[in-house]
Amino acid sequence: MTYYFDASNCLKIIVICICALGMSMVDSKIINVGDDRWDDSTNYVSWAQNYIFSVGDVLEFSYSPGTHNVYEVTKETFRSCDTSSGVIAKYETGDDHILLKEAKPYWFICTIDDHCRVGMKLAINVTGAAMPSNPPSIQPKISGSSTPRKHVTFVAAAFLSILLIFS
Repeated sequence: MTYYFDASNCLKIIVICICALGMSMVDSKIINVGDDRWDDSTNYVSWAQNYIFSVGDVLEFSYSPGTHNVYEVTKETFRSCDTSSGVIAKYETGDDHILLKEAKPYWFICTIDDHCRVGMKLAINVTGAAMPSNPPSIQPKISGSSTPRKHVTFVAAAFLSILLIFS
């Protein structure tokens, strides 16, 4: 069996490589809320100013179940801390991961005891951009890494290139 490299195969390889490069440049990140833990001693207004939140990022809330929880709420519920209405989602596992799917404001509170009223609440604005145009001056602590995802993307692109060439 003889294989020939022609313009069609080269074009296929170039297209796959460009797609793989584009996919690897859009990095999402896992952000541990409060840096260490979701608790009632962190100033979340101050904390959030060190981050730029983008679509595809994941918020990680780590806490002791029963001691704290995370409710995604409306702006009105965020302001009043009254959860009789305006609750969008409830998270109570102690290891909650919330994917930021849309470019919009998000509001989160703890409903245990008086935690919301004393400031255990987080308001963020998620942008559609994958990379910030003006990165924050303080580099945030981000857990996780996008390196494995880039590696998988590269391997997949290489595999597809080989399949296209020899098919």
